[in-house]
Amino acid sequence: MPADPRPTDMHTRVAALILAQLETADPASWIPPWHGADPMPRNARTGRRYRGINVLALWCAAQAQSYTDARWATYRQWTALGAQVRKAERGTLVLFYKDLPRSDHAVTGDADTPDGAPFVARAAYVFNAAQVDPAPPTADAPTHAALPAPLPAFDTFVAATGAQIRESGTRACYIPATDTIHLPPRAAFHTPMGHAGTLAHELVHWTGAPHRLARDLTGRFGARAYAAEELVAELGAAFVLADLGLARTPHPDHAAYCASWAPLLRADSRALSHAAAQGSRAADYLTAMQPAVLGPPSFKASAAAATTTDAKSAEAGADLVQHLATT
Repeated sequence: MPADPRPTDMHTRVAALILAQLETADPASWIPPWHGADPMPRNARTGRRYRGINVLALWCAAQAQSYTDARWATYRQWTALGAQVRKAERGTLVLFYKDLPRSDHAVTGDADTPDGAPFVARAAYVFNAAQVDPAPPTADAPTHAALPAPLPAFDTFVAATGAQIRESGTRACYIPATDTIHLPPRAAFHTPMGHAGTLAHELVHWTGAPHRLARDLTGRFGARAYAAEELVAELGAAFVLADLGLARTPHPDHAAYCASWAPLLRADSRALSHAAAQGSRAADYLTAMQPAVLGPPSFKASAAAATTTDAKSAEAGADLVQHLATT
């Protein structure tokens, strides 16, 4: 593998992989890497979860190689844990962003710095626990076993946000003018997971309101802004559900969304990393509203840090320092 990979290659590589899948598969039946029961990827040495485009890169690798373990680490980190990466195993590229001298903060795995400060990207290769011998036990890694039962946990998660949800009609949507989420009655969904996935998607849209994360929610169907926001909602919902141990199931408009993403990714290979960054922020925003008993400690810590720019930058800076110190 290259000794000094260019960070920009990762955005192009992941976008190209997903674009190729979109263009060769039936949109109605295509299963994105973020659908399924895969938990959020975490660093095996630090226990910290990856963010943004890194999550997609690791989910893509896990899907391609059928990895079921969510733990990843660099070669040196695995060695420090008493494991050896097997010969000929190929690593997966992840990115870490560090501000230039005018700021002491750093951001990991997020293509957009919170304060718009200039930054430099650093790249590293990580290996899955399935690529090492012997794979360390998972006792020290956050697991979903300690969480409450999945669907009650999701209902509690939603209630803690305070979002106004009205159950009526046959379509799911978020209406910015009234700041309300409209959802078909729960009984209208084929499975509880279908209900949870759709509601999580709309909750991410809800975070985009001007008095929350202030994303562009003005795009009409077929417009690039609309496709971009739908991708943010898909990824953000997947991040939330993965941390709750739930599988992301296709949204009712899955085929239409997929058809709109291909032109978006063709036009801008960084659109995917931008959407992943925004999706991570939305997931952090929602999780910061939760009681302390819900969610793995490292997830709660990163979500709480995301509530302010300075706190988020400091938390991410600690991530980078700890990563560089152990790679």
